[in-house]
Amino acid sequence: MFFRILKNELKRKRTMNIILFLFIAMATMFLASSVSNLMTVNGAVEYFLDTSKVPDNFVISLVEGEDDVIDEYLRNSGGVSEYEAIDTFNITNDRISIVEAANVSGSKYERTNTLCVQAISNDFMKVFDQKDQPIQLKPGEIAIAKLEAEQNHLQYGDKIRIKIGDVEQDFTITAITKDAVFGSAMMGFKRLFICKEDFERFADQDNLTHTKIYCINYKNEKEFKADWQNQNFNVIGMVDQSVLRMCYIFDMLIAGILIIVSICLILIAFMVLRFTIVFTLQEDYREIGIMKAIGLKDAGIKGVYLIKYFAIAVLAALIGGVFSFPFGKMLLGQSIVNMVVNQAGQNVLLHVLCAMVVVGIVLLFSNASANSLRKFSAIAAIRNGSNGERYQAKGRLRLWKRRQMKPGLFMACNDILSNPKRFAVLAITFCIGTLLILLPLSALHTLTGKNIISLFGMTPTDVYIENGRADDYVAKKSVDYIIDDLEEMEMTLREHGIEAKICMDLGYMIPCYSNDPEEMVSYLTQQEIGSLVGSYEVLEGREPKAEDEIMITDLTAKEMGVTVGDTITYQYPDKTQKFIITGIYQSLMNMGNGFRVSRTAKLDENYISGFPCIQVEAVDLESKEAYDHIKEIFPDYVVRTALEFVDSMTGDISNTIQMVMYLLTTVVLTINGLITALMMKAMMAKERGDIALLKSIGFSYGSIRVWQVDRIFLILIFAIVTGTLLSKILAPLTMGPIFAMMGANKVELEVKPLEAYVIYPLILLVVTGFVAFLGTLDVKRIEAREVNFVE
Repeated sequence: MFFRILKNELKRKRTMNIILFLFIAMATMFLASSVSNLMTVNGAVEYFLDTSKVPDNFVISLVEGEDDVIDEYLRNSGGVSEYEAIDTFNITNDRISIVEAANVSGSKYERTNTLCVQAISNDFMKVFDQKDQPIQLKPGEIAIAKLEAEQNHLQYGDKIRIKIGDVEQDFTITAITKDAVFGSAMMGFKRLFICKEDFERFADQDNLTHTKIYCINYKNEKEFKADWQNQNFNVIGMVDQSVLRMCYIFDMLIAGILIIVSICLILIAFMVLRFTIVFTLQEDYREIGIMKAIGLKDAGIKGVYLIKYFAIAVLAALIGGVFSFPFGKMLLGQSIVNMVVNQAGQNVLLHVLCAMVVVGIVLLFSNASANSLRKFSAIAAIRNGSNGERYQAKGRLRLWKRRQMKPGLFMACNDILSNPKRFAVLAITFCIGTLLILLPLSALHTLTGKNIISLFGMTPTDVYIENGRADDYVAKKSVDYIIDDLEEMEMTLREHGIEAKICMDLGYMIPCYSNDPEEMVSYLTQQEIGSLVGSYEVLEGREPKAEDEIMITDLTAKEMGVTVGDTITYQYPDKTQKFIITGIYQSLMNMGNGFRVSRTAKLDENYISGFPCIQVEAVDLESKEAYDHIKEIFPDYVVRTALEFVDSMTGDISNTIQMVMYLLTTVVLTINGLITALMMKAMMAKERGDIALLKSIGFSYGSIRVWQVDRIFLILIFAIVTGTLLSKILAPLTMGPIFAMMGANKVELEVKPLEAYVIYPLILLVVTGFVAFLGTLDVKRIEAREVNFVE
């Protein structure tokens, strides 16, 4: 009997059942794929680090004789269980070129900030090819970093040339690497790999800058770090595994966003489910009353309906679970490309579990919603669904007070005000959809906004340049030498008719402490040099001005337990240097840690470790015009806009979020279309008598359609306004923690009004309105004689 009833019920309300089925299937697909992806990416990071044998900590140091001291220290340190020193040599722009490439017309090779060449390592920091296999190279073969290949449009089989001193050799690209340590865009240091024989031929050349990477595994982390800081070694950088894991934060961000989407879809699916159940029960009041009259209990009647929703939920969850595998694989895309993934870790059980959870929650919710059948009785069936007469007016508006209002609009407003519960599902769904668009849109606008450079602790300028001389500047250890280069750039620009100011945030890696010398830290200290005097955002206090003043990031201040007015002491081998904290600032650079001293501060130039870029501010030109001219003047340099510079440091995150925006917009439009079709179908079925009555008293076909569509429009406009106001509250709570994980705890999220308040709302209105318009086509099929259906 149950199956016969189920078959008839599925046929009788086909449209509602299909829409409900689609919502549950979509919710299952999104939930299973996003949860699985989040687990996969999180597990992949750990697996990738373990498989690559990434050390607990690694130190990068220029080879200037001191490497022997570091090597000896690590060999004798009680806090070190094992270590390895990897030798590399740096490549400058004039030493590398493209010889033959299918997708490249010129010979210019655009390298990242620091590019090194090394022989394949079999111990620490292993690299893999795109098929997750360890790389093996023969003489004349080279493995190139993925970001380097993408930046230069290189592929397998292309040839590049390396020329150092008397040694010149062409290399064929046979592998594009997956590098757990330096593969992320957030790591400016990149590696090319050649075989050991080729490496030794180049390594003996004069005027070659060697960099050593010391890979260190702890025996006792606390003991090692405390002792290391006391040695005052002059190194470029020191990074532990916790920092490397943060480099993959954006890979997990997408999965996190999709889990939020999944939760929203499940909420919408449950609202649709409740609406469907309540509407079905209201429509079936005669059948329910008859079943009660012949002696059936509420539990038995409820079972008739629950089996239907159980069947829909099981089938939808099954289909959604199947589609979650290819859908999740598509979404995982870029993350999997950049990491070695344990294929055995693709957990089928997790997809099945998510599908079962959805089915279980649907059943519980259906059971709760079906309790409303208790209200129906045999008397209600006799009285056409009513237990008595209604003596209260149904309308909330008075027609004689709204003479200028069109009939269709008047009836739409009156319906919404008279029975707001009836339209609650529609309003909540539209509101959630608006939030799903506006929340990530605020993150996108912030990342592409004019203030993004300030969030990186830098001063905004027109152009950001990499001249390929970072290694040279670090090797020279001379501020005057760098300033001379900047002045020469200014002179070149002036000769081409461009008056500009240039600056650079020069970085130093100097051990320092606040109160206890045993608790030293080594974070990047930045100092602005050049003719351009920048302005920096300060959360508390002011910028440093005097020679002995410093400001510190919010994250580092909390770690060191200091605030404005306290002292930071820099520890050199033979002296100390004290600075007074004048301000607290925030920065997305270096995961939120660091210091900034005044332009007049005198730091030990031996501790120069690098710089992010050269910044140019044109005096008489707009940013776009300055960018175009400077790109022509310096064809061998990498010239970027602010957005391009930020993308180079964050792994093109703005384009990734833009891709998610397109996906979310498609999902929201689909949801709006489905829920609108469902509501229109339900309301048209319930209002057949009302529509027939309107036709019989002379209402035109068009005015009736306007009445039906205007209700959807009014609810959608209300939902968009409500969603926009809620996004102002929720955006800092949802998007703020993402920026906080990178080091910026107090971010004022930006909004581009045209896009957020005009373009996207118009898209929602047009698409949803079109679906509502199609839903009114059934009005033609309703004839005036059906007026007997009116209550």
